[in-house]
Amino acid sequence: MRICLVLFGFLLAAWNAPGDDAVPPSAHLVASIDVKDFGAQTLRVGDLNADGAPDFLLVQSDRNTREITCLTAVTIAGEVLWQSGAPSPDHGEMYSDLPVQIYDWDHDGKNEVMYVKQAVYAEPKDVTGPRERADRYEGNAEMLVLDAVSGKEKSRFKLPAPADDCFLFADLTGRGRREDLVVKDRYWNMWGVSHDGAELWHYEGSVGHFPAIADVDTDGRDEVFVGFALVDHDGKVLFQHDAKGSHQDAAWCLRGPDNQWNLLFGNGGIHCLSPDGTERWAHPLGEAQHVVAGRFRTDSPVQLAVVDRTPIPHHRDANAWGILYMYDLDGKEIWSRQQEKGAWCIATVPVRWFSAGGPQGIFVYGHGPGRPACVYDGEGKIVAQFPMQYAAYRTEKDRQTEFYGHVADVWGDSREEILIFGSRALCIYANPAPVEIPTQYNETLYPGM
Repeated sequence: MRICLVLFGFLLAAWNAPGDDAVPPSAHLVASIDVKDFGAQTLRVGDLNADGAPDFLLVQSDRNTREITCLTAVTIAGEVLWQSGAPSPDHGEMYSDLPVQIYDWDHDGKNEVMYVKQAVYAEPKDVTGPRERADRYEGNAEMLVLDAVSGKEKSRFKLPAPADDCFLFADLTGRGRREDLVVKDRYWNMWGVSHDGAELWHYEGSVGHFPAIADVDTDGRDEVFVGFALVDHDGKVLFQHDAKGSHQDAAWCLRGPDNQWNLLFGNGGIHCLSPDGTERWAHPLGEAQHVVAGRFRTDSPVQLAVVDRTPIPHHRDANAWGILYMYDLDGKEIWSRQQEKGAWCIATVPVRWFSAGGPQGIFVYGHGPGRPACVYDGEGKIVAQFPMQYAAYRTEKDRQTEFYGHVADVWGDSREEILIFGSRALCIYANPAPVEIPTQYNETLYPGM
C-alpha cells in the first residue's frame, strides 16, 4: 500500500467564488491514500476492526447493473483490512446511491457491514442504460450481514425483490433503538422491514432518493418522510401530495427552536411543510438537489443551506453552474453565491470545522474535475479549500474523474475532518488551527475547589 502521510500540507491552488479575491487559509492534508484499483465514489465510515477508531469502507458497483461488486475495508492510514469481491477501476464510479451501511446490527458492541444483493432482473425495463427496475424478477433481494472485522458473512435475510436502491435504519417497532429497516427501489416503492426480516408494510408512491426519519409524533417510533408524503411507523400514510411525476432530491426533518417539526425537501424548489402536510413556505428554484440544516451563523439558532443545480437551462454542460443559497427557518434568503461555469453538480454537508461549540461550516464539493472542494462560513465566504491529491503515477485522465465528499471526526479533536474520495484517490483534510477552548483560571494543585 502506497500512502503519503503529510504533517504540514498547504493548498497549492486557490479557487474562489466569483467576486471573492481573498485567498482562503491553508488546510492540513492528513493523508492521501493510494486506492489503486479499489477506489470508489461510495464511502462509509465506521469502526471495522473493533479497535474503537474509525475506518473506511470503499464500495464499488457495476454502473450498468448497479450491483455491488467489491467492498474494501481500510484504516485511515490506508492499511487494507479485508476485501470482499474483485476490485476493478471500472467499477469505482457509481450511478446511484448504493445499499450498504456500517452498523452494530446485532447490538453486541461490534459493527457489521450490511449490503443488499440484487434479485435476478429476468425482464429488465432499462436495456440501454443503468437498469433501475424490472418487469419481472426471479427470487428475492437479500440483505447480507458481514462481520466488520473479517468481512465474512454472518447472516442474510430476504427483502422484496425490487428493494435494492438504498436503505436506512429506523425504529418502527418500538425497540428503543433503530434496529428495523426502511428499504426502497429507485423511485416508486418503499417497505418497512422488521429486525427479523418480516415485511411490515409497503408504500407505493414517489419515494425520492433517500428518505428522512424522525419520531415526529413522539410515540417512540419513527416516521418516514419522502418529500411528498409522511408515513407512520406502521405504514399509515399521514399525508400525501400529488408528486406530478416528480420526486424529492433531498429531505430533512428539523425540530426548530419552538419545538415544532419542519419537514424540508427539494425537488423543483425548496419546500417547508408542517407535520400535517401544510406548506409553510416554498421557493421555486430550478433543482434544489441538496437541503441541509445547521447553525452556520450566530444571529439565529438554525439556518438552511440549499443548492440549486439548474438556475439556467443548459444543465449538465461545461457552461452550467449551480447556486448556493442560505435561508433562515422562515424561508427568508440571507445570501446566495453563484458558482463558476461547469460547477453545476455541487453538493453540501454541514461540518464542524471551527471551534467545537461554535457555528458550523458548509462543506461544498462537486465543482467539477480538477477543482477543489471548499468550506463556506455563515457569511458566505470560502474559508478553506481541498484539492484532491493523487499518487504520482496517476494519469491526467485519472485526475479528471469526479470525486465526492464526506465529513467525520476521524482525527479525534472534536471537529470534523474533510474526506474527499473518488475512483482514483482518497484524501483526509483537517483544520490546522488549534481547537479553541475557554481560558482556564483559578488553577490550583488542589482540584475540586
